[in-house]
Amino acid sequence: MKTERNWNKAKWIFESDGALRDIYVQDVNESDWKKLIDYLNSEYTLEFGIDKQRSSSKIDFGFIQKMWNDETGELETKSLTIELNGILIKSYFFSPEQIEFDIKPSEINSLSDLNRILDFMSSISGVLKKQVTLTGENQAEFPLIKIDSQNGTKKILTKKEMIRFSKKAGIYNGWISRIKNLISPKKITMEELEYKAMESACKPFEPVGKEKNVW
Repeated sequence: MKTERNWNKAKWIFESDGALRDIYVQDVNESDWKKLIDYLNSEYTLEFGIDKQRSSSKIDFGFIQKMWNDETGELETKSLTIELNGILIKSYFFSPEQIEFDIKPSEINSLSDLNRILDFMSSISGVLKKQVTLTGENQAEFPLIKIDSQNGTKKILTKKEMIRFSKKAGIYNGWISRIKNLISPKKITMEELEYKAMESACKPFEPVGKEKNVW
């Protein structure tokens, strides 16, 4: 079946290697964020807050704008968690210029899990009328899955295609270590997941424009 071929083609992307997978919408603005947040608030069960004990079932766009504009570093940051049948999708609202979600690859173990992620990406692409990609952690310029509802694009890279694009882009060496990790995967705990996400949040954030993507 075609759907089974999709899973066989994609499952290498979700083999645990100690890193997260990111979902991106590049080249956005606050209007796009508002549109996305209205959609997520209406369609998904979610938690928005500082932690599980201090959270709301709706995303407060006004507070996110305050986070983006805070120059004191004194404002507490809030994050988003969406649960899709056991798959946690998180966002930390790093920038008004780029939408980013994190997922833990070990939670994607079947065709149905893959379809939940693809449906999530497709729905966002449809709402925003923009390309949505899934990549390795902090590798916005290297899509592993690309969906664009406007032009009917739905592409999942095979491992061979990944190597070919890596060579062409001159970043093959960086992916050799990734392939080694896929051969001898390193498990990542929920505590490590949270730490890695917060570590990323503390680094200077530079949005990556779609024109920098390798394909």
